Amino acid sequence: MRSTTEGPAEQGTGVITHPKFRTWLRPDGIAVVAWVPGITPHLEDATACLEATAQVTAGRRCPMLVNMMDTGPQDRATRAEWTRRGDLTSALALVVNTPLSRVMGNLLLKVNRPPFPVRLFDSEGSALAWLKGFVG
Repeated sequence: MRSTTEGPAEQGTGVITHPKFRTWLRPDGIAVVAWVPGITPHLEDATACLEATAQVTAGRRCPMLVNMMDTGPQDRATRAEWTRRGDLTSALALVVNTPLSRVMGNLLLKVNRPPFPVRLFDSEGSALAWLKGFVG
């Protein structure tokens, strides 16, 4: 699995590992989701991911960084699931690295109209810098 800034191996607590993703809450209050490279998240995966994130955040609304690098395209129902849980997400940063991922991310923004700010990034560093403005 791809290393993620301040990954859970270093933190050692509060990590939920699923066969397709890991999620944890960083000390600064940003929730992180790291998908296993090469998978295509489906509706049930997105639902499981959001439920796991709700567990690590104790149901609190917080900014979320989702590493979508090296994942396949999501169908409409899966993209819609990400916006359904506005009670958990104050802002969403999607880290992507392919033109197809960028297209799919832009579809999320245009079609689903999330009830929270969403931006696409090429790096975790810039995504985290943006998300820090939504902590608290």
